[in-house]
This record gives sequence, structure tokens and C-alpha cells, in this order.
Amino acid sequence: MTSHIRANEAAVPVYGAIDPMDVPTVAVRELATALKVLADDALALTRAAEWSEEDFRRVEQFFWQRFPRDRQRKIAALVRLRSLVAVCRARRLQKLISDHGSVAVQAIVEAAASMRLNTSFGFSPVKISCVVLDALKDPQTGLLPATAAA
Repeated sequence: MTSHIRANEAAVPVYGAIDPMDVPTVAVRELATALKVLADDALALTRAAEWSEEDFRRVEQFFWQRFPRDRQRKIAALVRLRSLVAVCRARRLQKLISDHGSVAVQAIVEAAASMRLNTSFGFSPVKISCVVLDALKDPQTGLLPATAAA
């Protein structure tokens, strides 16, 4: 038995839905606000593995009750926050944060706000670390600054 849709039974589009294959970008400020609610200190990304679902629920509650943005932007910021935290668990990003501190965190947050995001795969630690390394380079010399460990 074959099915067909009659002209008057067309599918109704869902407005405001987010495509999980391409989450909309958000302003850096929105993602930074979510991170600040999650942890008062942005350098807390070095403890990304320690955050629980309860911590994320606290951020979600703040966004739904107090954050003055439309529904789609709130969802996009929250999805990006979870993906940001997940990618910051990677050793290469942990090292960048420990070596370069808040400058690296700022570059990571900026990248996470604007990079393409597929919720099935999350952010690529390699792509984000390349963006961070580019941001850390001295504009005059094109070289990375000496790390704290060096």
C-alpha cells in the first residue's frame, strides 16, 4: 500500500525549531554569560569534567527565567555551552588553557560561539585548538608567546 499526501494535508512547518545538524551561532556575550552562570571563573574550564547535570540545569533555569533572548537563541546558547564544555575535556585544550590562561579561554569561547556545530559530533578539539593557536600568535612576528612552563 502506497501513501500519498493530498494537497490539503501538507506537512505543517515547525517554526523556531533548531536543526541539530547546524546549530545557529550565538553572540560571544551569550555563551560567556552561560559559562559565567556555570562557573564564576572562566578558567574553570580546566575542571570541565567535574560539572554535573545539576550544574547544567542551574544554567538552563537561569536562561529560561532571566535571560532576555528569544527561545531559539537561548536553546542555541545552551547547546553550544554543553558542546564547549565537552570539547574542553580534551587534553589538547586543557593544555592550552593551562599554558595560556584567560587568553586561551577567550579564544575558545569566541570559536565556540561562531563555529559550525553539529550536535551529533560536537566541536572538533583540533579545529578549536587551531583557532586558539592563531589567536595567540603575535601579530608582528607570527610566533606564539612563551608558555608558562617554558
